[in-house]
Amino acid sequence: SLSIDCGDPTGTRTDELGINWIGDGNYINTGQTAKVQVTNTYYQEEKTLRYFPFQKKSCYLIPGAARGMKHMIRASFFYGNYDNKSSPPSFHLQFDGNYWTSVTTSLDTSLYWEVIYVPKRDNISVCVAQTLPDQIPFISVLEVKEFEPGMYETKGTEDVLVLWKRKAFGSKDFV
Repeated sequence: SLSIDCGDPTGTRTDELGINWIGDGNYINTGQTAKVQVTNTYYQEEKTLRYFPFQKKSCYLIPGAARGMKHMIRASFFYGNYDNKSSPPSFHLQFDGNYWTSVTTSLDTSLYWEVIYVPKRDNISVCVAQTLPDQIPFISVLEVKEFEPGMYETKGTEDVLVLWKRKAFGSKDFV
């Protein structure tokens, strides 16, 4: 399990849930770091981000992926008006060279996307790609989790599961 605080190159900390967060300096060597201006986020790791004003495509490279095992990648984005432009950007998100989704960020809401798949190599790449000249891609959080055999079982190793919606059934506290 790997939890990366993007935009904090060297930091490490353990949050109240016992998750160990590390900085992103060992996983990317491009882009610039910033702190958000809107501070309504609850999560410490969303208070920094890494943005990419000079590259069309920028990638995190995560080594040590176990071949044949399903992995979940969660990419989170909290614009938080880091550039004082009040103009949340849109851009593409990719994993291992494959188109994942088109990301449209929000001024003050954290958004995330998840994918579950079996990597073909012993590393995982997660990229943000610029789609329009005035739209600067960024990323706040990157999480990679390896699943135990049998979790999210599908018929083949080529299958990819993408989060559509998460719902808590049977809980009185969540809608």
